[in-house]
Amino acid sequence: MTVRFALLGTWHVHALDHLNWALRHEQAEVAVVWDGDETRGRAFAAAHGLPFEKSLAVALASDAIDAVIVDCETTDHPQVIGAALAAGKHVFTEKVLAVDPDDAAALARQARDAGLVLWVSLQRMGEAPHRTIRQIVAEGSIGRVVSSRIRYAHGGAFGTPPIPKGFFEFSAAGGGVMIDLGAHPAYLAMMIHGEVPVSVSAEMSSIAGLGVEDNAAYIMRFPSGAISVAEVSFVNDRFSFSIEVTGTSGMLTCGPVDTVVRLRRAGDDAWVAQPPVLASDDMLSQFINELRSPGRGDALLTLAAEVSSVIGSAYRSAEDARG
Repeated sequence: MTVRFALLGTWHVHALDHLNWALRHEQAEVAVVWDGDETRGRAFAAAHGLPFEKSLAVALASDAIDAVIVDCETTDHPQVIGAALAAGKHVFTEKVLAVDPDDAAALARQARDAGLVLWVSLQRMGEAPHRTIRQIVAEGSIGRVVSSRIRYAHGGAFGTPPIPKGFFEFSAAGGGVMIDLGAHPAYLAMMIHGEVPVSVSAEMSSIAGLGVEDNAAYIMRFPSGAISVAEVSFVNDRFSFSIEVTGTSGMLTCGPVDTVVRLRRAGDDAWVAQPPVLASDDMLSQFINELRSPGRGDALLTLAAEVSSVIGSAYRSAEDARG
C-alpha cells in the first residue's frame, strides 16, 4: 500500500532531502505541496513537478493524503503539526518538534490521544558509528558510562554548505546552532547514557553576526552523576563530527579524522577498531515502517519531546549567564 504524503512547508534545509527520500521509496508518493510562503512553495513544487495547494485546510482535508512531511519554519510547528494531527494525518517532521518544550509535550499528547504516529527525524541515531557505540555500551565493554563528549559543526554561516538566509532568522528558526545542530548531541547523549538530564548549562556566541548564535556548548548532568558535553558550531571550516564515551573500564572514540569507532580497554594502551553495525534505513523509511507495524514510535516521540526540553534549558542557561 502506497503512503500518500503532503509536503507542508519547504523552508527547512532538509525539505529536498525528505522529498527525495519519499521519491525513492517504492511505497511512498508526494501528492501535494503547501507552504505558508506561497511564492516559495509554488517555486519548489514547480521545480519538482508537483501540484501546489495554497490552503493548508484544503490540503489536510483531502482523503487522498495519508500522512504529512513537515518542513515549515520551526516556530510554526505547533500550528502546522497540530492542524495535521487534528485532521487525522500521521506526521513526519524535521527536528526539533517544537521550540517551546510545553508545545512539544502538547503535540506529543495530541498525537497519542488521536492514535496517530508523530515521527521526528532524529537522523544521526541511525548512523553506523552511533549504532556501533550504543551496542558496545550496552554490552558493558567500557563498564559504567561516566562521561561523553559530542561535537557537530559545519561552515554554514560562511556558505559551506550553502544554507538559505532565512534559516538564520530567529523568528523562523527559533534560534541558531543550538536548536539545529545542538539537537543531535541531546538525543545521542540520552541514548548513550540511558537517562534524561537533570540539569543543563550552556554558553553561546555569535561569530558571523547573522543575528542568531552560531557557536555554542552545553553540559548535561544525568541522575547517575554522568556528564555529557555538547559542542556545536556553524563557523567551522568544514563538516566536523567527533564523539568520546568514557566508562569505568574503557573508552570509545570516533572522529574527527574518520568515522571508525575505536575501543581502548582499561589496562590496554591500544585503540582497537570495532566492527561497524550497519546503518538504519533513512528516517522516512522508518516512519513508513512504523505506520505498517507500530513499535518504536512512542519511544521516539518521548525522546523528541525531551530534546526540546534539553534545548530549551540550554537557551535559558545561556541567557541567564549573560545576565
